[in-house]
Amino acid sequence: MEQSFFNKMHILLITLGFFLTALFAYGHFIDGDVIQILDKAHIFVTQGILTPYGNLSTSGASGSTPGAFLTLVTGLPMKLWFSPWAALAALALLHFAAYLMFYDILKNFLDAKAMIFVVVVFWLNPWRLSEVFLWNPGYIYFVAVFHMWSAYYLAHKKSFWFSFLHAQSLFLGLQVHTSFVILFFMTTLLLWTRSLRPHLGGVIVGILFGLLTLVPYFLAGLEDPTLFPQPGSGDGKGFLFFGLFKVYPMLKGFWYWILFGSNIFQTHVFHQVHFDWLGEGAVLAFFMKHAWLVTKYSLGFFGVLLSFYVNFRFYKLNKAHFNLLKAKMTSPQGWLVFYTLSAFFSSLLATAISPTLAIYWHLLMVWPMSLVPLLLFFDHCVKTKEGRLAKRIKTYFWILVVYFTCTNAFAALGSKKHDIHKSFHELYFKACQERCTMQNLNKN
Repeated sequence: MEQSFFNKMHILLITLGFFLTALFAYGHFIDGDVIQILDKAHIFVTQGILTPYGNLSTSGASGSTPGAFLTLVTGLPMKLWFSPWAALAALALLHFAAYLMFYDILKNFLDAKAMIFVVVVFWLNPWRLSEVFLWNPGYIYFVAVFHMWSAYYLAHKKSFWFSFLHAQSLFLGLQVHTSFVILFFMTTLLLWTRSLRPHLGGVIVGILFGLLTLVPYFLAGLEDPTLFPQPGSGDGKGFLFFGLFKVYPMLKGFWYWILFGSNIFQTHVFHQVHFDWLGEGAVLAFFMKHAWLVTKYSLGFFGVLLSFYVNFRFYKLNKAHFNLLKAKMTSPQGWLVFYTLSAFFSSLLATAISPTLAIYWHLLMVWPMSLVPLLLFFDHCVKTKEGRLAKRIKTYFWILVVYFTCTNAFAALGSKKHDIHKSFHELYFKACQERCTMQNLNKN
């Protein structure tokens, strides 16, 4: 009876997540990053030309993201249905695949009852849902969990195919965002702590295949050298180890780890929401705005405190493993701890060497892993014999469901990146009748 309830609740929450995705998709804005992706997808659909590079980089190094992955994953769906909604549907399915892989891993470490929290804090989380958005960081979630999933199976035994897939997770990360370096650091730390058992043949074939996918990019770069990275010439105008010398960026990197596991979200979701869809000057809009301010800051502050607590608890339980110079994994049951630690230290290392001040999307590669201390705490609460704690965590579960749903709905209806009064499908054709440019969109 109880298992049947959990199964039905699981399906209901998954369905709710897809509904909110559709709501976000309808009012999806078009900005510079979106235009770059749609431009290449539009050329692929209308002319059959596959651009071997992605968006321009502005993180302290000009040049373009290598590879054609983003063009393929947006352009191929649009060949089947000539609408940007097709590309968003494909992105939503990639997020769902990430959720399934994340669930497949966590079920080996959490109690069956605690797994319902995975659906909420991953699938319904505004940190993820609002990023079903056609720009590079939207694809980070799939790549990050793909890396995690392949690493999990490589912790148990050597495997040619999982070694091959793990190599592809790194190359896909390279084609999505420069923050892929976090995954590279993580793989290095996992090897150091003996938390990976790679198959040499699979690694070699994986690297060769990954390099093969980048050949068109290198050939295009020989003709146009501006496609290659040129450190110091991007909008960031920073320098290597900027984060380490300035110190503050390191603190900001740690702060994002805390925020990722809290109830405070991206600026456009948490701060830049409006209620104009209720009508300008409407009394209800005024009431909703101020009621929502009180709600979100109250739950946001509580979520930050909880995130600090669960991470401190995670440290106390595993402090011996925080010394990565000495710590070595001796049992597959310890893998989740080592993987989470590799993500934490890799995010700080990436922040230290970054040429610019970290922004939230620079660290989204570790967002799934930052949820682990929180989920382990929920698992502890579910298993506890203290009835009061179990009851409170059940209440908090329902609060999260309602709060996440409202946060997503309000951001989708009216925010900096979404407006329910404007159809993304129509905006696309305004911008892309001749070529996907902001100028074409602004003419209308």
